[in-house]
Amino acid sequence: MRRRTLRLFGAVLLMLIVQAPFAAAAAAAGPSGVAASGYELIDFQTGQVLLAHNPNLRLAPASTTKIMTALLTVMQGHLGRVVRVSRQAYGVEGSSAYLVPNQRLTLRELLYGLLLVSGNDAAVELAIADRGSVPAFVAEMNREARALGATHTTFLNPDGLYLPGHLTTAHDLALFTRAALTYPDFRTIDSSKSYYFPGVPKPYTLVNQNILLWNYPGAIGVKIGYTIQAQQSIVAAATRNGVTLIAVALHTNYTHMWQDPQTLLNWGFAQFHTLHLVSAGEDFAKAPRGDGRAVATGGFSWLLGQGQALPGVRVNYDWPEAWRAGQPVGEVVVGPQAKPLAVIPLVASAASPHKAAAGGMLPWAEGGLAAAAGLGIWQLHRRTRHRRYRLRIRRR
Repeated sequence: MRRRTLRLFGAVLLMLIVQAPFAAAAAAAGPSGVAASGYELIDFQTGQVLLAHNPNLRLAPASTTKIMTALLTVMQGHLGRVVRVSRQAYGVEGSSAYLVPNQRLTLRELLYGLLLVSGNDAAVELAIADRGSVPAFVAEMNREARALGATHTTFLNPDGLYLPGHLTTAHDLALFTRAALTYPDFRTIDSSKSYYFPGVPKPYTLVNQNILLWNYPGAIGVKIGYTIQAQQSIVAAATRNGVTLIAVALHTNYTHMWQDPQTLLNWGFAQFHTLHLVSAGEDFAKAPRGDGRAVATGGFSWLLGQGQALPGVRVNYDWPEAWRAGQPVGEVVVGPQAKPLAVIPLVASAASPHKAAAGGMLPWAEGGLAAAAGLGIWQLHRRTRHRRYRLRIRRR
């Protein structure tokens, strides 16, 4: 095997940009007028942190908690499963989807009640439907939080009603939201402006409480929350020119509830532009022999702004003695080696000359084997005919 490692210095790296931790906020000054005690702005595609203020400050999240409740529900799937509303979910204090005991609803319908009108009763019913009890579901919420890399979150309920110790951070909420937005079911439900809900005794229309869906261009959700202790909290997301940003603002006041996320999103869309570090089909190197090339099977983009660090890009080649077209011959690693942001396979654009695919043989060897096999069959046939001829002579 021949193995080479190349450090890729593209034209953009000639600007002498120094690598830095990818979770660090941009060095450029952020927007003024954001009142939230803790906030963070990230790129959905890569998780790149564009701006942050007290991102790890533990705060009460109120109903933004329901992002994790919804995430666990869409993860387990089977949203068409019908459940019977329990008495435990009936009459839960705070915002409500007005569920009735023994009412039959699908998990999808409960998610509409959870995300559009922040139904605490829907949160409790989803917890019971998923894990059999609220405590078991809350334990799963905390396990999933750790799995996503959230180290400052402690969930005590699925609805966000205030309890001492029920805390999260702007950074952790950004992680949960990014995970949730990867599920089409979550996106479809969360971005719906209204939904005709099969209520009892008659259906009624749920109207999404997130007014950004009406007045902010490109908005796609996601959740607002309020308790006296948590104040106003909001997680918002929007897409423009193919870029999706997530803004989290915790513990702001009523005046800034809608202003803070818009300020963060506007700043992000204005300050950053997309840089394609790796493009699908990009040619990285010539093969050791022949006319083949090592080409990338996918792409990776980064948002570049003033003072924002670029992740390192390394190219590892692993050319075998022989290869076929489309065979992996290396990889492009973006970000730290220990925890890369992306690993993009490189494949050969053409087969190696005069050699078959790895594990095969030389063409002349294949022809030789075929000739030898043919000769063996002819000789066997000749010997068989000769024995039959001698047998006929002896019988006479």
